[in-house]
Amino acid sequence: MTTLQALQSLTEYENENLLSKAIADIGLLGTETYVSVTHKEDIDMASASIYETLANHPELREGSYTIKYNSVQLMAMARKIRSRYHMKKATISGKPIW
Repeated sequence: MTTLQALQSLTEYENENLLSKAIADIGLLGTETYVSVTHKEDIDMASASIYETLANHPELREGSYTIKYNSVQLMAMARKIRSRYHMKKATISGKPIW
């Protein structure tokens, strides 16, 4: 499994551009082989970043199709991950700005 696939397995999110950006932001390549001992914290922190990003996405509606993320739950998940590694809280609240 690659680091990109490991991140996708945690988030179940399929936007490869966002996943690739999160991987690059932590200094990894998405094509690297995932090794738990080496990559676990980095992949967890990337997933926290994705949760924070998704928490701030607006609701999308196209006809009867709707995508809406639970921002409170996503921010709680990100805080839990960051606290596991004794990281500072995110500076975003998860409240929609629109």
